[in-house]
Amino acid sequence: MNRRNFLKALAATGVSLSLPMISSPLSAAADPNRFWVMVNAGGGWDPTALCDPKGNALRSDGRGPINNFEKAAIRTAGNILYAPYSDEITAPAEDTLDNFFSRHYGRLQVINGVDVGTNSHSVGSRFVWSGKTDMGNPSLAALIAASAGPNKPMSYISNGGYDFTDSLVSASRVSGSGNFNRLAFPNEPSPGNTDRYFEDGTYDLIQQAQMASLQRQRSEEILGKRRQKLNELLSARSGTDSLDQIVAKLPSPMSRDGFKAQAEMAAAAFASGLSISANLNVGGFDTHSNHDNTQTSSLDKLLVGIDHLWSELERQGIQDRTTIMIGSDFGRTPFYNGYMRDSGNLVGPGGKDHWNVTSVMVMGAGITGNRVIGGTNDLYGARRVNPSTLAFDDDGILITPAHIHKALRRLTGLAGTELDRLYPVAVDDIPLFT
Repeated sequence: MNRRNFLKALAATGVSLSLPMISSPLSAAADPNRFWVMVNAGGGWDPTALCDPKGNALRSDGRGPINNFEKAAIRTAGNILYAPYSDEITAPAEDTLDNFFSRHYGRLQVINGVDVGTNSHSVGSRFVWSGKTDMGNPSLAALIAASAGPNKPMSYISNGGYDFTDSLVSASRVSGSGNFNRLAFPNEPSPGNTDRYFEDGTYDLIQQAQMASLQRQRSEEILGKRRQKLNELLSARSGTDSLDQIVAKLPSPMSRDGFKAQAEMAAAAFASGLSISANLNVGGFDTHSNHDNTQTSSLDKLLVGIDHLWSELERQGIQDRTTIMIGSDFGRTPFYNGYMRDSGNLVGPGGKDHWNVTSVMVMGAGITGNRVIGGTNDLYGARRVNPSTLAFDDDGILITPAHIHKALRRLTGLAGTELDRLYPVAVDDIPLFT
């Protein structure tokens, strides 16, 4: 199936894809042979249960422990500290945290003590994924796609999270990845089925009529902006890139786990040459109650999915060209908000609420692994760092998502481009990834 059938197939199956809003890139600085995945842990994760563990030592303010595991039980993988209790809470077949950090610490950089300055889900998500708190700024993934491949049919794939594009590029919001075999072969009742909805000759005539109608609309349109959009639609339907290239690269069968399936789709789309960037999204982190069980279960799903993503990138042979950023809206309070009750009896710690301090993890191409930057104090407050050396410095700066995006723009090749100037990040450039 070529691109002239692509939008028809999407409409027939309910998967949405809007077209790029520009027909030529504003900047060609980003490398079209590099791929970027933004993994959103929706709701506000707890880094003290992941990559910035504290343990259950009593707090100096008397508000209770930060975690419910012993400080002595905190584990290490290389230079990275991580929490010990994924298996103790959810009792999976294997310890997800141990497996993840032991496999990936050498390619993983952790940035702790990131101050998002808000407890708002919408503001925090926007700040973490665009580098700015005010509305109207595209996500980093959208900027990369607009720079490196604005006319690719699925340049920017999004499964949720903050994916505002400001019309620089379309976001292919993929719902139900199991439909992709049907999308690739829209004239077949099911993939591989020898039956057809229409005879091949009839189907060709339908396609020709659609193209003729579109060409007629374009020639009759007098408004410049509408004519531009029709040109873009005609270009998309006349192209040679095809969705069946993605289908050919998907594992068979695809995972029934939705987050793993997102990873499989992204890796296949990259390997097929149809995509540049992707949002992966998993929720369950807004743990105002039953924190330990729910948070750890969600972290288990998140890390297993990222590990699966890396395996898929390796299977496609593109792991050396892919960078993954993992983050969340904000963090959780460094104390519990109460206790769970069962028939009036206290049975365990309750939830944790919103906290403005969080962590970001980055891994893959261009990233120095086995590295931790920034940190928090014993009460889980962000510590200041020297902007030149990144060593702790009481007279230094607090790391914010803006600093991370400033450094990532340099890493992606966006720094100094027209897109960078259109959407400036007004902070000093600190050496987070050098």
